[in-house]
Amino acid sequence: MTFQSKRAWRLQEFAAHGGNVNCLALGPKKARLMATGGEDRKVNLWTIGSPTVTLSLSGHTSGIDCVGFDESEEHVVAGSASGTIKLWNIDKAQVVRTLSGHKANISALSFHTYGKFLASGSLDTNVRLWDTRRQGCICTYKGHGGRINCLKFSPDGKWIVTGSEDGTVKMWDLGTSKVIQEFKQHTAGVSCLQFHPCEFLLATGSSDKTVKFWDLETFDLVSTTNPEAKPIRQIVYDPKGDALFSGAEDSLRVYGWEPARVYDSLCIFWGKVSDMTVQANQLIGASFQHTNVAVWVVDIGKLKPFNGDITPLVEDPVEAVPEIPRSAPLPPISAPAQSAAAHSQPESAPAQPPAAPAPMKRTPPKQRKNLQHWEQKVPTKDPRYGPIVQNAQNADPNVAANALGKISLLNNPQGDTVTEADFLKSASTGHRGVRDNLETRLRNLQYVRTVWSKGDLKQALEVAISLDDQGITVDILQVIQSRPAIWDLHICTIVLPALRTLFHSKHENHLFVACSTLKHIIRSFGQLIKDNLNAPPVGNIDITREERYKKCHLCHQQIANISREITRNSNAQGKLGSAIREIIKLSESFY
Repeated sequence: MTFQSKRAWRLQEFAAHGGNVNCLALGPKKARLMATGGEDRKVNLWTIGSPTVTLSLSGHTSGIDCVGFDESEEHVVAGSASGTIKLWNIDKAQVVRTLSGHKANISALSFHTYGKFLASGSLDTNVRLWDTRRQGCICTYKGHGGRINCLKFSPDGKWIVTGSEDGTVKMWDLGTSKVIQEFKQHTAGVSCLQFHPCEFLLATGSSDKTVKFWDLETFDLVSTTNPEAKPIRQIVYDPKGDALFSGAEDSLRVYGWEPARVYDSLCIFWGKVSDMTVQANQLIGASFQHTNVAVWVVDIGKLKPFNGDITPLVEDPVEAVPEIPRSAPLPPISAPAQSAAAHSQPESAPAQPPAAPAPMKRTPPKQRKNLQHWEQKVPTKDPRYGPIVQNAQNADPNVAANALGKISLLNNPQGDTVTEADFLKSASTGHRGVRDNLETRLRNLQYVRTVWSKGDLKQALEVAISLDDQGITVDILQVIQSRPAIWDLHICTIVLPALRTLFHSKHENHLFVACSTLKHIIRSFGQLIKDNLNAPPVGNIDITREERYKKCHLCHQQIANISREITRNSNAQGKLGSAIREIIKLSESFY
């Protein structure tokens, strides 16, 4: 067999740490960066193809058990055996966050697709969601009965899926913080999971040596692969979603799922592969053993079905994979020049090839809704509070118009008669727009209510305003206006910036609520603010007085800014104009 027919090779192997390596992760952006964590309590960064460490990060007081990158590869995160998580800025080589809360080893980490949020899983069986900007835990998800082995956010950011050593996969709704589905069909620990890039399809790999495919519209099991020779360690879809790569110890398989089938199979001596990614028509796999790390490359263009042959395998070929010199050029990661050394077998003892696959177990084929991209449903806000659904203000303009009752019939430049079916179709589009907007409003209000029910009004207000939905802000302001006893200076400092935004709204109702709220603040707190700002200084340090003074000063500035901005509308007609002029008059007496 000539070298050109080889489909995979070892790119490099090197000593990565002074102690045993415990974990590694490949950069998700271009697969040119790798992070490793070891017993020496360090996180080392490497450029793929080079055995020289690019950056060494320290700060943990115990061994590193889990590492990961954010989507932009600007930050690297590492979890330790003590349960502590540290986040570094790679360019500055500085720790920017230290997150504490887990009671045992960190076993899984994943960044939210949109926003500065991080999920972590631990040996303590809990999953935590962190806001990396505020250095706090947003929510703790409990329910698994074993170590969390893997977790991922859905591509649209609405869900988080977790796989545990207890053999279950749980799907959590970030909005309600509740389990919306649990998959229990695996008979051993779940080691890896992946979302399909284009369809509502989830794949899970397990120590029971199978890969299962789940329909996320019906939550049905689509198919199950025949058990492999060894436990599944990593899975990854190709970017177009045509096939799934499954990595086990010393083997790689390419699967289809509907119907379930094995397209191709390779015997690769990469040991216990710990991460895989697909970039530029190549699969990059990385593994570690003791103090060493190895990187492998697979030319997927030579694998079924990517080579044009979609015929499923009857039995697996046994193919040895050669090593190439460590100085192989990048990019792209290419096969080395043909040489006698390249044909030699790896130094490790040959592994037994995986057993030939038996017929797959599967549910009947089903035509799932095929999205062009999950991103069609991307969230627009904070997963804690949010809408995790598309905001009506940012929605498609046609749907938004229909949502306001302006049903536009189909384009008909010829002036042909619009049929009843055309009209119903257009009306249905308008109905969906109204329904989606109402569902968004309901979910947002439920979030605010959940926070408020815990007795924290100030946080509930911050949540409502952070949603960037003026309708929600108006709803909450109308509620708290009817309860004057709950107001204080702190609430004023939260509400006033939102009022400034509302005064720019095009909706008259929003302007009326903004006016009534500002009048309430000036009448209730105007004299207090004025007295505190005009009070003479005292000799002794009074922390409470200083804090009150700062709040009063902030409220004074915000009211002044709003008053200046609304002056241009002082000539407005009707009730709105009268309300604005009344505020201007109150503001003059306030100063």
